[in-house]
Amino acid sequence: MTWLEIALVCVVAAGVAYVIGAWLFKVDSKIEDRKRNLMKLAGVLRGVGLTKVPELLEDIVVGDWSKVVHNAKEVVKLLEGGEDAVLAEFSTVFEKVLVAKLKTETGRAYVAAKLTDCAKAGDVSIVADAPKAGVV
Repeated sequence: MTWLEIALVCVVAAGVAYVIGAWLFKVDSKIEDRKRNLMKLAGVLRGVGLTKVPELLEDIVVGDWSKVVHNAKEVVKLLEGGEDAVLAEFSTVFEKVLVAKLKTETGRAYVAAKLTDCAKAGDVSIVADAPKAGVV
């Protein structure tokens, strides 16, 4: 082999290494973006009152697979605990979302519209028993 052939092989090898490296960084960026989105989702779910699912998502993101299995078992236990356990979890979520809705003018208008929709014209007993604004 001449020095020209050796130089050509080195240039081609460097080009191939560059293309492969760029592709690997692009794939890695997609994985990192997916992990960031899962962490944001876990934060939102925790903010509205869920506890088990956000822990599970965070463990998946950091790659703690033994804790993923443990938290998955906890979610299954919650679901197997019956309707009352699941409804208690979602009752907390409902209360936090409702409080967040009532903090904005748009949210209060939305809640008022939904209450109006559910009440019949002559039957206001549904709304009469509802707690007053500010009492949650």
